[in-house]
Amino acid sequence: MVLYDTLRIEFGNCPPNCKLCEEACTRAKGESRINAVRVPQVNYYGVMTCAQCGEPKCQKVCPTGAIDKRQIDGVVFVNDQKCIGCGLCSLACPYGGIYLDNKTQRAFKCDLCDGKPRCVEVCPYHVLDFVKNSQIQVYLHERDIYSPGTDLCPGCPAEIGVRLALRVLGKNTIICGVAGCVTASMSGKDPVPGVLCSYCQCLLDNVASTMTGISRYYRHIGREVNVVAFVGDGATADIGFQALSGAVERQEHFIYICYDNEAYMNTGIQRSGTTPFGAWTNTTPVGGVFRGKSERRKNVPLLMVLNKASYVATVNVAFLEDYVRKLTKAMEVKDGVSYLHLYVPCQAGWRFPPDMSIKISRLAVETNFFPLWEAEKGKIHITQEITNPKPVHEFIKYIGKFSHLNEEEVEQIQQTVNSELDTLRLLQDVVL
Repeated sequence: MVLYDTLRIEFGNCPPNCKLCEEACTRAKGESRINAVRVPQVNYYGVMTCAQCGEPKCQKVCPTGAIDKRQIDGVVFVNDQKCIGCGLCSLACPYGGIYLDNKTQRAFKCDLCDGKPRCVEVCPYHVLDFVKNSQIQVYLHERDIYSPGTDLCPGCPAEIGVRLALRVLGKNTIICGVAGCVTASMSGKDPVPGVLCSYCQCLLDNVASTMTGISRYYRHIGREVNVVAFVGDGATADIGFQALSGAVERQEHFIYICYDNEAYMNTGIQRSGTTPFGAWTNTTPVGGVFRGKSERRKNVPLLMVLNKASYVATVNVAFLEDYVRKLTKAMEVKDGVSYLHLYVPCQAGWRFPPDMSIKISRLAVETNFFPLWEAEKGKIHITQEITNPKPVHEFIKYIGKFSHLNEEEVEQIQQTVNSELDTLRLLQDVVL
């Protein structure tokens, strides 16, 4: 499988009268290769352009061989010298992404502006995004050391997060885990292992302590390995926080990845320290008296920065190139703990359809409910700046655990999101 950089479009999410992308394309190319689609009768406003298909129908019907797909970047392009202007390509395209210039009698289409699409640069509504899959491609040639199949629920993004992380980390890795969703898939089913590298099962309160011992031993014998934890939010923010805080203070050498699904999901959907305000869980019920969790969530990544962790980052499977870059940085740290906080929407505990996991993951970032940032040696930097964030209700409206909230409670969440983001931005100017 080959992954190319690609233009991602949130279909149907354009404002009714926006033409910024068309205007930018016209300025760059002379004639727009991206077109607005407006169907007010069904309240649909979007854009369409070439999808750079893996097996382009336009290429197959071209009688002169004027259309080809570049292997270096995946762009489908038109050779003007061969094009005779027959228009078959335009008829064959299922996405309406290739056009015929009536003046020149030549076909033309989107070429992604050599990797810097002008339409993306001017879109303030996050309808258009340029996804740099080529940064991930290099790791897909390595053997998958996370075994085929999974015990995780359908649609669980934790599998994507763990599987990609292990491709980056490689077989020279020792994994530490505890009772939890991901642990079930990693420990495997006898005689089939869950992972093709060493795995150590820990207790809920001693993950960081166990990792300390393993890391120190391998340093003592002069062998370099990746000692990595995949641990849920309950064992991280609550039960195991003391051991983790102590390891960070001592500047132990390991990578700690918390997959945060905002509750103790594996043992019955009980609230954890990272469960947000207003969320339903089995221990924060909704009824005549209770309205879900009454406290705000614990900001564990920021606590790790204040605790002087060498590298801290928030990561999300809807932004894989950002995830890979941060994981690579974590592997380069040799003088302390690297802490990655992986956002993992849970379709069972959050009550949403399995096919919504990635959309919800992306919306968490686009609403600043879960901003993406990193901190190197106490210096915070926001890595995915959202210039025109969507309101938080656009995120929580898909999630059943928030379905009971009224407008006042949703506004309270919005104010918390705004306040936490303001704090994060202020902290960018200092070294903690």
